[in-house]
Amino acid sequence: MHPERLGPYRIERRIGAGGMGNVYLGVHETTGQQAAVKVLPANMAREEGFVQRFSREIAVLRQLSNRHIVQLYQDGQAEDSTLYYAMEYVDGVTLTTEIMTRRRIPWHEVIELSVQIAAALKAAHDAGVIHRDLKPSNLMLTSDRVLKLADFGVASLFASSRLTRTGGVVGTAEYMSPEQARGQRTTRRSDLYSLGAVMYVMLTGRPPFTGATVAEVLQKHQYAQFDKPSHYAPGLPRMLEELVCQLLEKEPAKRLPDALVVMKRLEQIRSRLEFTADQMESETVERPVPGATVALDADDDGADPRPHGTATTVRNLLRAEVSADRSRSLIAVFFDNTVVLVTLLLGLVGFALWMNRRVEVTPERQFQTAREWMLKPAGSEWIRAKEELLLPLLRDNTIPQQSEVIQQMIAQVEDYEFTKSLRTTTERSKDSETEIRRMIRRAFAAWSAGETEQARKQLQAVLHIQNQVQTESFLKTFVQETVEAWKDTPATDGRTLLLRELIRKSEQSLTKQTDREAVVQSLEAALLLYSDDSAMAGPLAEIQSMLHTLRGSSEK
Repeated sequence: MHPERLGPYRIERRIGAGGMGNVYLGVHETTGQQAAVKVLPANMAREEGFVQRFSREIAVLRQLSNRHIVQLYQDGQAEDSTLYYAMEYVDGVTLTTEIMTRRRIPWHEVIELSVQIAAALKAAHDAGVIHRDLKPSNLMLTSDRVLKLADFGVASLFASSRLTRTGGVVGTAEYMSPEQARGQRTTRRSDLYSLGAVMYVMLTGRPPFTGATVAEVLQKHQYAQFDKPSHYAPGLPRMLEELVCQLLEKEPAKRLPDALVVMKRLEQIRSRLEFTADQMESETVERPVPGATVALDADDDGADPRPHGTATTVRNLLRAEVSADRSRSLIAVFFDNTVVLVTLLLGLVGFALWMNRRVEVTPERQFQTAREWMLKPAGSEWIRAKEELLLPLLRDNTIPQQSEVIQQMIAQVEDYEFTKSLRTTTERSKDSETEIRRMIRRAFAAWSAGETEQARKQLQAVLHIQNQVQTESFLKTFVQETVEAWKDTPATDGRTLLLRELIRKSEQSLTKQTDREAVVQSLEAALLLYSDDSAMAGPLAEIQSMLHTLRGSSEK
């Protein structure tokens, strides 16, 4: 049951629903203008968080005015305390519906749509607004192919730090940037990552990362590698694929700087591809017919016989074609026959059907292909082998005699996938295999924290255990190679350099008889920061000695 009226709008029907309530089609009683009326129900209005988010969305929309962003008309409160606002009604479908209907959108259309999305983001960013939830369902497509960005419910303002709380994850997992997945502060480049994910799904029909749970998808955004779009969309122009991959970089600094640059890059790609197409078409039209002689008319005064316009050029091409017809061989005449061409076509169709049956993919052939892919260096083809070949074979049990080998190959891929996500949060061990992975992850966490010596010892200890309890595997080989690589890494790092510099500067200050209290404070600060870091035992002992000397002299 929907309300009959909200403010000056007569409600006709519900057209959508979301986490913030329902959206209705309303008609203004005076102007007759249609509007999408978004409502925060009374039960939600009692929750402060919902009211703040609803009010923030209204505040954000007030700042934005762009052809590709839904326009805010007015907002208010109904007699029953229901909060609402009216915005531009888009008579069309969401980009989600468009993708589901067509499965994949041709790349030249993706360029046009992406330019419009980038224009909407530029307008929002110029107003100091980060959308933070860019996804196909928030993009409306009109009947004349104009995109409109909607739903600024989780948008944040650059200047308002309270709206982006570290540790809080808000957004949609499949299109969320790695920094947003970690609960860190979002920037313009976070929206550009989401734009890359939207372009990816338009081109391929699937998001860059999927998973059984939201946590799994967020983890993949942070640490996993996606398949290149051309894997699912053969024939994709390399320039466009490179742009999508750059937008999906894990590190924000490696992405393009802002939406305007994205627009310019897309327009450049479009121009270059159109130029290439025109060149190919021009070469096809202007290429002379073999054996033909193009006759050009001379002017009446005997001047240079060159064509002087489009009509002359077309006439010359027609004459060339006539000349070519006259000089055609018997073979050309033979093939210029409808019966012959139809017969050849039927023959080709029959041959294609025969070949299709002849090369039918059998389970044995799938297994052999998987083995061939697994012989290559660990990478995306391993993951393809697991997802497309090995898991279906194991599930269907079509070659039971190879089930053990298939399980071993799947385990190899899972080991590889694990090594690609070593910087994730530790998980609770369920068996000996996951406990080994947990200890490896712990060593990598120590290495990331700069505790190089402790990390070396931990990983070497893991390898000793693996040598005793595990057979040869990808994970064991990975640990062996990492242990060797870590041996060559110098023990000196930023911590050591910092403490050595502090000691040197402190000694200089004492020599010059400067403020001893400041020296003591800096040395005590170093002890406070690094007292639990065993790798810094040497420099800390020197600092302790200096403090002991300074305190002793001050007591005298």
